[in-house]
Amino acid sequence: MELSNSKGKDYPETREQEHILEQYKLYVESAEKVSDRRNNVNTFYLTLTTTIAGIIGYVKTNDLTNDKYLVLGLSISAILICIYWVNLLENYRKLNSGKFKVIHQIENLLPLKLFDFEWEKLGRGNDKKLYKKMSNVEKGIPFIFGTLFVFVIIVEICKMFCK
Repeated sequence: MELSNSKGKDYPETREQEHILEQYKLYVESAEKVSDRRNNVNTFYLTLTTTIAGIIGYVKTNDLTNDKYLVLGLSISAILICIYWVNLLENYRKLNSGKFKVIHQIENLLPLKLFDFEWEKLGRGNDKKLYKKMSNVEKGIPFIFGTLFVFVIIVEICKMFCK
C-alpha cells in the first residue's frame, strides 16, 4: 500500500506540499492523543489498584466477618484488572508504533525528518543505554501490583489451611 494517492493526478505542487504538511500536523497530534489516553489509562488503573490495596488493608486491620473471602475476592479481581491493564498498554504501544511508522513515511515528503532523526539518535529503541521503551517500563507497574496481590492470596490461603 502506498502512502500518497495523488500520483499521476492533476494536483498543483504548491498545494500538495501544503496539504501534506497539514495532514502531517494532524497525524502527529493524533499520536499525541494516543499517548495522552495511555497516560489516562495508567492513572485510572493505578488509582483502582491502589484503592483495592487500601480496602484490603482496611479489611485486614479491622475485625470483619468473612474478611478472608473478601480479601481473596478483591485480590483475584485486582489480578484480573492488572492483566487487562497490561493488555491495554500493549495495544496502545502497537497503535503508537504504527502511527510513528506512518509519520516516518510522511517525513520522506517533507524537508526535515525530525521524528526519524530523533529515533535514529536513540538507537531505534535497540540500545537500552540510549532509550528505554516507556511501554516496557509502564508494564512493570501492573506486574508489581499483580505480584503483590498473588502474595496476598497465598498468605490468605495459608492462614485458612495451615492452622
